[in-house]
Amino acid sequence: MKLSRRPISILTIAMLLALAAGLLAACSPKDESITSLDQLNQPGVQIGVSADAPEYSLVEQEFPQAEIVFTKDLMAAYTSVDQGKIDAFVGNKLNMELAIYNGLKGVRVLDEPIGKGNIGAAAISPSTKIPNLTGQINEFLKQAESDGTIADMRERWMVKHDMAMPDIPEATDPKFHLVVGTTGLSEPFTCYVNGELSGYDVELAKRFASWLGASIEFKMYDYEGIVPAAQGGDVDCIFANLYVTPERQQALEFSDPTYTVEIGVMVKDARSENDGIAGFFASLQESFEKTFIREDRWKLFAEGIGTTLLITVLSILFGTLIGFAVFMACRKGNRVANAITRFCVWLIEGMPVVVLLMILYYIVFGQTNLSGVAVSVIAFTLIFAAAVFNMLKTGVAAVGPGQMEAAYSLGYTDGQAFFKTILPQALRHVMPSYKVQIKSLIKGTAVVGYVAVQDLTKMGDIVRSRTYEAFFPLIAIAVIYFILAAILIWIVNKIEVRALPGHRSSGDDHEEVPGK
Repeated sequence: MKLSRRPISILTIAMLLALAAGLLAACSPKDESITSLDQLNQPGVQIGVSADAPEYSLVEQEFPQAEIVFTKDLMAAYTSVDQGKIDAFVGNKLNMELAIYNGLKGVRVLDEPIGKGNIGAAAISPSTKIPNLTGQINEFLKQAESDGTIADMRERWMVKHDMAMPDIPEATDPKFHLVVGTTGLSEPFTCYVNGELSGYDVELAKRFASWLGASIEFKMYDYEGIVPAAQGGDVDCIFANLYVTPERQQALEFSDPTYTVEIGVMVKDARSENDGIAGFFASLQESFEKTFIREDRWKLFAEGIGTTLLITVLSILFGTLIGFAVFMACRKGNRVANAITRFCVWLIEGMPVVVLLMILYYIVFGQTNLSGVAVSVIAFTLIFAAAVFNMLKTGVAAVGPGQMEAAYSLGYTDGQAFFKTILPQALRHVMPSYKVQIKSLIKGTAVVGYVAVQDLTKMGDIVRSRTYEAFFPLIAIAVIYFILAAILIWIVNKIEVRALPGHRSSGDDHEEVPGK
């Protein structure tokens, strides 16, 4: 009888540990939280601010004894405060209040005012081809302010929390094509509602495009990548809850202010009730509903899966072909080909994936119309091709030189000897590493959000930005990556068995146990 002995999945262990941690947190009392601004200016107090945000200078000035911690995004900041990883977060008060209004628990916003507020505006690319774009945006803003349009928008989005995007007529005979950079990560300014891009800044951009007589296209970025995108000319302007700072003004030109927001301080809420285990499971049920069911957010995950699979599969196919072709060009020891290949492989393997991706997107292909998906495929094709080249070198070297001599003695040509004798044996050494590289590739695609690609990870961030929930979005993403990797490896195993008769795929290994 044949039995399969498989270890417990790492994912299963991680989920059990996460569940145990949640239960422990649900049953344990909450620590006392900060109740006044005076408590923040003490050694050991950690205050979070968003990277490259104007709040850094304010916190540095108001709370010189505190330690400043940079957070990646609002969702991470709010979770860190709730879990006690940082003592407070300083940022857009409207964002905080809306998050709590939408169900964020365990935190509160201090009533005490801090600072004068942040000024938001549209940022204009120095490379835009639309003439006098800054002046035209300012003219539009003055008109929209005078006729009450902006006042109405502020009332709907910022006071009433009305998330419905009104119908805005599109230009019938567009004179320009306006490319707008945004994030979809900052409710109510730029976010996804019912699967559609929405928000105050999105509406403002659409109204401006209609006023200008231009067609409009939105490109999605993380905040780390949106300013470089405008600098490189990938977008004409930015409408994304972007604050005006001296550093940003050195890189981009800004329009007149589109809004001013108060700066708030979020702290852990010691007044929140602890509902114990029952409350924990109830919150899990609510979190699941908010993550997947409400507003059909599962469709965002499905869209992200399609993009991730497209990039992965194309990169595997092209990378395998290019890696094999380069190996064949270098196989006979051509010095020039080998020198160029060694340099390219060294360069690709020595560079972080996200750096390679951004160099290709913003520099190499910065002046082209290639989409983020196309550039991502190119980047991961190069990475996979370099890996395939090295795997083939190692696999062929593992086949003894006597095999080639034996093939020659049978009258084979060099090509026949390689493809009929050497390559089949080398592939037996190559395939285990090839499958590992596939797993690494699909996980590596998680960084493509830096270049305006809405892959699985990016869609998870978008969902978290609306739900302010971390558990199910992150666990779902992890599970989906495991499943996608398993499907791809299963397909490769089937191809391996058919392509190498008599060779059992490494994915089918099992241990035989004698039966009775």
